[in-house]
Amino acid sequence: MRPTILFFLLFLVITHTSAQQINPDLKSKLDLIVQKDQDLRKLFTSITKGEKDVILQKYGYSWKDFEEQGWKIVAKQDSINLDLISKIISKHGYPGKTLVGTPTNEAAWYVIQHSNQIEKFLPIIKKAGKEKEIPMTLVAMMEDRKLMYEGLEQKYGTQLKSGIIQNPKTGEKKWQFYIWPVKSPELVNDLRKKAGFKTTIEEYANSKNIEYINLTLEDLGIYADD
Repeated sequence: MRPTILFFLLFLVITHTSAQQINPDLKSKLDLIVQKDQDLRKLFTSITKGEKDVILQKYGYSWKDFEEQGWKIVAKQDSINLDLISKIISKHGYPGKTLVGTPTNEAAWYVIQHSNQIEKFLPIIKKAGKEKEIPMTLVAMMEDRKLMYEGLEQKYGTQLKSGIIQNPKTGEKKWQFYIWPVKSPELVNDLRKKAGFKTTIEEYANSKNIEYINLTLEDLGIYADD
């Protein structure tokens, strides 16, 4: 048999085997879950009123509901989503690219990232990243968010916060978005690169239309326990 024909047959076998590994029902379920996660958050962005009308109607809410409940609507759906994801992980493990393909492999990550149970699921996320089931950049983002929630310095500089802060250089105080303090500012860009990020922390801040200020926890009035 000619080498080219043999290569082609092997390619077909590998492709077919790979395709068989995808769980279409689970993929569809996860796609729907992440759509609900993202749709309701769009209500708090600069999309048009007409677009918001469509989302509210789709999920059975009125403008009065939205005005009165706001983020409680999102929190309610987040709780439902997390329960579904917890059951999926209990049954299948993390639903990564081998099981559901890309970008569906990121669906469970979004739901967990938006939950208050990051600490519980982070080991599973780290394992999925190590096994290349999700990008390591997502692992880094979740690790940073956990640290920020704990009032600690983040590692990769992925998490933003808003509030009244004082610029250490100018002394100016104002409300603004800012990058949560980073543990090792002198190493952060190397760490970002190793994790797979394509931008420096300065470029990342610029992409969010904010100035990168090298803040410390002390700048924010947060002090380590003695």
